[in-house]
Amino acid sequence: MNRPLLLALASALATCGSPAPPPRRIAPPPAPPKPVAEEEITPQAPTNIYVYSPIGKRDPFQNVYQGQGIAAPKQSGRAKTPLEKWPLDSLHLALTVTGTANPLAMVEDPDHRGWPVHLGDFIGQNGGKVTGIHRDEVVVTETITDHATGRVYPQNVKLTVPITKEEERDINALREGEQLGVAKGE
Repeated sequence: MNRPLLLALASALATCGSPAPPPRRIAPPPAPPKPVAEEEITPQAPTNIYVYSPIGKRDPFQNVYQGQGIAAPKQSGRAKTPLEKWPLDSLHLALTVTGTANPLAMVEDPDHRGWPVHLGDFIGQNGGKVTGIHRDEVVVTETITDHATGRVYPQNVKLTVPITKEEERDINALREGEQLGVAKGE
């Protein structure tokens, strides 16, 4: 190749170059953590402390209506239904009508009067609410309050249609594999 051309090219490259960058500065290592003093660990006590004093206040657990001759107010704003006069174990389920949008049941009271019952109706002395009407049973949900803890627990009570002796005999026969109905040869 052409030697003078190479020399000119090398000198041009050497003169138009920029100076070399300065060396990088290294960041100093972080300072070791300061030892924690005992004063910083213990929390400061608040300057004003509230102390409850029951003096001059009524007992929140005392019945305010007792001994005054005043009837306690109703728990809810609704009137009691006629079926809330009797306990659930004295009511008898006579029939159920299911398979519709509004299932229905017929419940008999101890005086042998029939009462129609729908979902959401109240029944029984413990404020039970009808939560289910099925083929042979009505589910009534009562709320039980545990006075020791204050918790409220739902309890489901089922009223079932009683089975007659004839129906019981037929059910037992079916369980044993016996065929019910009229024989073909008769």
